[in-house]
Amino acid sequence: MNDVIVANNLSHRFADHPVLNQVTFRIRGGEIFGLLGPSGAGKTTLIKILTGQLWQKEGVAELLGTDTRKLTASEHRRIGAMMDHFGLYERLSVYDNLAFYADIYHISRTGIGGLLKRFGLYESRKIPVSKLSKGMTNRLSLARALMNDASVLFLDEPTAGLDPATMREIHAVLKEQKERGTTIFLTTHNMFEAQACATTWLY
Repeated sequence: MNDVIVANNLSHRFADHPVLNQVTFRIRGGEIFGLLGPSGAGKTTLIKILTGQLWQKEGVAELLGTDTRKLTASEHRRIGAMMDHFGLYERLSVYDNLAFYADIYHISRTGIGGLLKRFGLYESRKIPVSKLSKGMTNRLSLARALMNDASVLFLDEPTAGLDPATMREIHAVLKEQKERGTTIFLTTHNMFEAQACATTWLY
């Protein structure tokens, strides 16, 4: 398979504080790539560069064959992202959050019920996100990331602070996505998680 994500000597800094220093790797289609590192190591910054939210100071990043500084709506429609509950609206219900994104992606709402059942959230579909537990919120964030049937998933610490049962549920979903050919970029500070899920990993 071709390389789906490429980083070549990526460096970035905020003011005089270096965050990334000549990071280089390639991720082929259908891989689960684990990026390990403690909090503050630059993992989230790297995801923002790879998804075009932030431009690096040095080096080149490519996603789906395109320079990440030149990503278009076509590439963004093929990306799913789960980043610290980014994109969830606390005042909206569980169902309405997914309905909102279904409308943005121009996809039918008919699959929302099945998605909520898959993640154990159907009985809570009318509850505002602000009332959910951390584990339920994480599951909803992952469900949202999967809504557009993305070919590339970026997951930033998807199981941080979760109980073992919820972690296993999320790991099972990731393996299902890999079997479907989805490329997954996973950040974690947990070596055991990387070993359990990732095809390759970088520390």
